[in-house]
Amino acid sequence: MSEQEKPMDDKSYDLNKLFDFFEYWRKHTHPTEFYNEGWLLKVLVYAITDFGLTDHELYVNEKEQFFSEGLLRSPFLTNGTKNPFAESHTHADGAIGDFSIGNAKHKGLLELTGNKLNIFEAKINSGFSTGVTNASFFNQAARYIACITETIGKEKVLDDLSIGFYLVVPESQFEKKNKKNNDKMNFKEFLNEKHILDIVKRRVDQYKDEADYDERKEWLETKFKPVIEKLAINNLKPLFYEDIIAELKEYTFIDKIKDFYDLCLENNGLEKKYNNTDNIKSS
Repeated sequence: MSEQEKPMDDKSYDLNKLFDFFEYWRKHTHPTEFYNEGWLLKVLVYAITDFGLTDHELYVNEKEQFFSEGLLRSPFLTNGTKNPFAESHTHADGAIGDFSIGNAKHKGLLELTGNKLNIFEAKINSGFSTGVTNASFFNQAARYIACITETIGKEKVLDDLSIGFYLVVPESQFEKKNKKNNDKMNFKEFLNEKHILDIVKRRVDQYKDEADYDERKEWLETKFKPVIEKLAINNLKPLFYEDIIAELKEYTFIDKIKDFYDLCLENNGLEKKYNNTDNIKSS
């Protein structure tokens, strides 16, 4: 495959082969090795693109690419010096847009090369993480938006960019309180614009006694706030698996996708949605 070619260009791929592979290996490893949100997202990105739903958020056109587990640059890195508030880059379950993937010491780091960056966080039966080592309050939703802001870069004009952050989740889980979170917040509350802004401001204020505090406050006002405002207006919203699958109702592999989704739910402690897992065992 040449550098110009992208995996989503291969319209001949048979999803049955992937599902058969999972079915075979589930007997020899933990089922959640395959029946998880990461693989579910990949399957749906491929299906939406293969089916030609060009207006869908998960569609990858010929000028874009999809990458899983890419790194988004954090605005709170160590920068070579020891800092009690620092953190590392964050992993994105999925990214669609115009970007390059770093290698060597920047392995997996996403660098925006065009005008589009859509980031996806996929969940099944887990909530947003509530913090990082040096900031126990800095939850995953707020951290994502901060890292998207930093990944966009200082040289980009926000008005020229198409950016998005999408939580992909079962509909039943979106407003459900997560018992593992100390704040007992649900996804809807975590994605509230004011909540995210307050959390990131609190993160910046950790540096109030540091030499670069003024620079960080400027970043908050001139970079972060415009990004969160744009995301909130356009598409700071969830994508429900059930809605995505419904849009694929005429797709060749729709029954297998439903079966796969059921197995993802079942193996992650939730009730099946479509209740027909026998089909996934036969081609």
